[in-house]
Amino acid sequence: MAEKLQIKIEFNRIEDRLLLRISEGKGLACAEYRLWLTRRFVGFFIKTVDKLVVDVLANDMLLSPDALEAMKKFQQEAALAKADFSSSYEADAGNCALMGEPPLLISTLKIKAKAKGMYVLSLLTSENAGVHLTASMDLIHSLRKMLVDSARNAGWGQPVIEAVGHEEKTTGQGRFVS
Repeated sequence: MAEKLQIKIEFNRIEDRLLLRISEGKGLACAEYRLWLTRRFVGFFIKTVDKLVVDVLANDMLLSPDALEAMKKFQQEAALAKADFSSSYEADAGNCALMGEPPLLISTLKIKAKAKGMYVLSLLTSENAGVHLTASMDLIHSLRKMLVDSARNAGWGQPVIEAVGHEEKTTGQGRFVS
């Protein structure tokens, strides 16, 4: 498992896509994965993650729809409070081995429960190449938030993005230390 996981999302106007950069560091070694995300994929990711969060909460306890929504919001806020959105993305200055050049075009998301509170997010191309990211619910909430903000900053105005509401903005990058 990586000692440090960093995520950065950048909008590329020419491609009209988001470039998801994931760097994993272990000691002095570092690897960076680059993935293209389309509008369609981002909308699908957000809807899928929202459903996962609701399903997990609903399985853990019996809640009314209002209480479920309040618990979801509380869980999101708690996860975002732990994330570091202010640190710079160190793979830009570091000696990271680049994986995925050119970046892979992601078309498929698979989420599989691994252990209590841990999931494997598989971000895959149509040929099943891609990245398998082991993530806690905190990381999933943070990644979702970064994608929502990046899609808004790109001016994508998708219904799924607009339905999310007016969440606090992030810079589109984050660092997660495990």
